[in-house]
Amino acid sequence: MKLIGKHPSGRAIIIRLNNQEYHYETANSFGSATSLTRAKTEARADSFTSSEMDQGLHIGNWHWKELR
Repeated sequence: MKLIGKHPSGRAIIIRLNNQEYHYETANSFGSATSLTRAKTEARADSFTSSEMDQGLHIGNWHWKELR
């Protein structure tokens, strides 16, 4: 499974399932989590720097699409 998340700012997240673990990549970092919800939460938090969040750039809804 591969999931792509897009933010109105143009940022994107890629999440892949590999051996019961979800691995995510953002423009700023990468990591893994044991659940899809946790992977999405951590990836969204890592997608913007503190400075960008202070400017409100993180505000907006992520749109997710599953690729097979």
